[in-house]
Amino acid sequence: MNAAPRSAALCCWLFRGCCAGCTSGSKPMNNRHQPRPKQSQILDYSGGWMGVSAVPGSGKTYTLSLLAAQIITGGLIGEEQEVLIVTLVNSAVDNFASRIGSFVEQFGLMRDMNYRVRTLHGLAHDIVRERPDLAGLSDRFSIADDRDSDEIVKAAVSGWIRSHPEFLLEWTNPAFNLQKNSDLPRKWEDLLVKLGRAFIRQAKDLQLSPQQLRDRLNNTNYKHSLLQFGLDIYEAYQRGLILRSLIDFDDLITLALSVLMTDSDYLQRLRHRFPYILEDEAQDSSRLQEEILRRLAGEEGNWVRVGDPNQAIYETFTTASPEYLRRFLKLNRVKACDLPDSGRSTASIIHLANELIRWTMEDHPVEALRNALTPPFIRPTPPGDPQPNPPDDPNEIYLFLKKFSPDAEIKAVVDSLKRWLPQHPDQTVAVLVPRNERGSKVVNSLKNAGLPVIELLQSSQTTRQTAAALEKILKSLSKAADSRLLADAFKEVVRFLYADNTLDNAVVQQAAQLLVTNSFPENYLYPRVETNWLDELHAHQDLPPQVIQILEDFALLMRRWQQAILLPIDQLLLTIAQDIFREPTQLALSHSLALLLGRTAQRHPDWQLPQLTEELGAIARNERRILGFSDEEPGFDPDEHKGKVVVATIHKAKGLEWDRVYLMSVNNYDFPSAQGFDHYYSEKYFIRNQLNLEAEALNRLKALANGELTTLYLEEGIATQQARLDYCAERLRLLYVGITRARRSLIITWNTGKNTQGGENSPALPFVHLQKFWEEYRREISI
Repeated sequence: MNAAPRSAALCCWLFRGCCAGCTSGSKPMNNRHQPRPKQSQILDYSGGWMGVSAVPGSGKTYTLSLLAAQIITGGLIGEEQEVLIVTLVNSAVDNFASRIGSFVEQFGLMRDMNYRVRTLHGLAHDIVRERPDLAGLSDRFSIADDRDSDEIVKAAVSGWIRSHPEFLLEWTNPAFNLQKNSDLPRKWEDLLVKLGRAFIRQAKDLQLSPQQLRDRLNNTNYKHSLLQFGLDIYEAYQRGLILRSLIDFDDLITLALSVLMTDSDYLQRLRHRFPYILEDEAQDSSRLQEEILRRLAGEEGNWVRVGDPNQAIYETFTTASPEYLRRFLKLNRVKACDLPDSGRSTASIIHLANELIRWTMEDHPVEALRNALTPPFIRPTPPGDPQPNPPDDPNEIYLFLKKFSPDAEIKAVVDSLKRWLPQHPDQTVAVLVPRNERGSKVVNSLKNAGLPVIELLQSSQTTRQTAAALEKILKSLSKAADSRLLADAFKEVVRFLYADNTLDNAVVQQAAQLLVTNSFPENYLYPRVETNWLDELHAHQDLPPQVIQILEDFALLMRRWQQAILLPIDQLLLTIAQDIFREPTQLALSHSLALLLGRTAQRHPDWQLPQLTEELGAIARNERRILGFSDEEPGFDPDEHKGKVVVATIHKAKGLEWDRVYLMSVNNYDFPSAQGFDHYYSEKYFIRNQLNLEAEALNRLKALANGELTTLYLEEGIATQQARLDYCAERLRLLYVGITRARRSLIITWNTGKNTQGGENSPALPFVHLQKFWEEYRREISI
C-alpha cells in the first residue's frame, strides 16, 4: 500500500466514514470512535519534538498506539524503518505490541512489521549487543540478575563491617548498645546493603567508575566515612562483576550511551532505522535514559514523550525524576499537549483528586512542596464519549477520620468487604496499602474471613507461610527448653504434615496447649522410663487418641532435626523441608531459602542459628523478597478477578483500576508532610540525630562528582532535610495515584501504628484536608 491510500485508509478508520479522495475501498469501522479533541491534537503530529501530560485514565496507551499505527500506515517511514516505542516495564511492552499490531493488521499490513516496542533497558541491551566492542565487552557478555547483584553487595557489606567496626560506633544512636541489642547488627547490615546499592546506582548514573571517584576523592583531601563506605562497596561490587564476567542493568544504560557517543556512524544508522521515537511513562526516566533517547532522536529528529509528572512515584529509590519531563515540556522547540479527559472515575472521585492537586499547589503549609502536584486537572469525558464516566454518587466516597489501631483498621476493612462483596459479585475491588508488610497482614485477615484474595505484593502468602513455618521450627531448635516455641513449631508442622487430612482443629489446639504447659520439654522429646511425659498424659488424662498420635509424630521429627542441627544451615533447612512439605512450590521455595541462608552463613561465619533464623523472619514478615520468586503478574487485568479482593501496594497498583478501592494507612508516617510531628521511614531509630544516611552519602557523592567542594563540607543533616521534602512530595503523588485507581467507590482510612520513635501516628495532613473538603462539598450539594 503506498502512502496516499494508507493515509486515507487510516482516516476512514478513525472517523468512521469515508473521506474525500479515499481510494482504499475500506469500509467504515463502527467499533472505532471519533477521537477527543485533545487526542486529535496529538494524532495530528507528523514530526518534531512533542511532550504530552496525560492524566490517569485518559487513554494514553490507546492514543500512543494509534499514533504509532498512523505513522506506520501513513507512509511516514520507509519499508526498512521502524517506529520505536519505549516504555517502562515488560508488561507494557506486550500491551503496546498487541494494540499496535491489531491496529495495523486491520489495514492488511503485517503485524510486527515497521515497529519495535522495548523497555529502556531492553533498548540499551540491543545497542550494546550490536556493538559490544565499543562498550569494551566480548560478544558473549552476560547480565547480572538481581540474585547475582544482591549476593555481591551483601558479601561486600559483610566484609566491610567486620573490618570497620568503628563505623557503626560513629553512626549508632548512643541510646542503643550494639552488644546488648542483638537485632541491631542485622538491621545495620540491611541498611548498609540498601545504602551500598543506592551509592552504586547513583555513581553509575553520574558516569563515574570507582577509580574516577577514588581519584577525585584523593585530589580533594576530603575524608568522610560515608563516602569511604560507598566507594569501598562500589569497588568491591565491580570486582565481583568482573570476576563473574557480568555487567548489571545500570551498566547497560551507561555503556549504551557510551556506544552512541563513541561511534557517530552507528548512531546515524540507528537514527535512520528509528526515525520516530515514542516514549511512554516519561515521568520515570532518569538522566541517562533521557540522554540515550535524545541522542537517538537527534536535534532534528522526531521524539514524542508521554507521561504524567503527578504519577512519578519512584524517585526516592531510583535515579528517575519527573523534573526531566517537566523541563522537556517547557522547551521552546517542544509542542506541549495535554490529555486531560478521563472516563475512568466518577465525577466525585475526579473532584477529590483535583482538590488534592489544588490544595497542594495553593495551600500546602510547606511552600517547597507546592510543586509536588501540577496541572493538568482531570476532566470528565464530554457527553457522547464512548468511554463515559461511571454514574456519579457522592455517597460512594468515604473518608474516615476515626482513629483506628492497626488491627482495628484491618478489621473494619474486612467487615466492610464481607458486607459488600456478596452484593457486588460482578465488580472489582482492591485494598491498597503503602507497604508490603501491611498488605500481608490484610491478606491473612481476608483469608481468615473466608474471602477470595488475589495478591500483588512483594511476596505471596505461600512464600511467607513457608518461610514462617521454617522460621518457627528453627527457633524451637535453637531454644530447645522453650515450651512456647516448641508449641509454635508443632502447629506449623501439623498444618503442613496433615494438610490432606481432616484433622480437627480442636485436637491440634489441645495438643499445642499441652506442650505450652509442659515445663520440661526434654521429658517429652527424650523420655526416660521414670520421666515419660506422654505416658503420664495418657495415664492421668482422658485424651483423644489423635492427640497422643500427633504428639508422638512431632517428637520423632524434632529428635531427627535436633540430631541434624550440626549440619550446615542449608542442609538442615532442606532436611526439615523434605520431612514436612509435599507441594512442589513449597519444596522449591525451601531450596531457595536454603541457598539464601547458606550464602548468609558464609558471609557471617560467626552467626549462630538464632541470627540465621531471623533472616527467615524478615521474609515471613514480607520485609524482604526471595529473588527469583517474584509474584509480579505481567499484564494483570483486574477485570479478570471480579468478585475477588485484590491486595496490592499503591506502587503495584499504578496503571490499574477497580470499581471500589480501599486506601489504607493514610497517616503521617506513610504520608508525611514535612511537619514537625512527622516521622520518616528512612530515618532509622538506631541512627544518631535522626539522620538519613542514604541521603547524606548520596549528597556528598553528587558534590564530589560535580566538584562542589563547599557542599562536601556542609554540616550533616542538610541532606536529610532535603530528602524529607523529596519524600513528602513523592508521597503526595502516591496518594494521588491511590485515589485515581477508583472508578465508582473510594474508602480512605488511617491507623495510629507506630512511628520510628515508637509513638502513635496521626492522620496525614492532606487526608485531613480532603475529609474536611468533602464534608463541606456534601453539605453544599445537599442544600
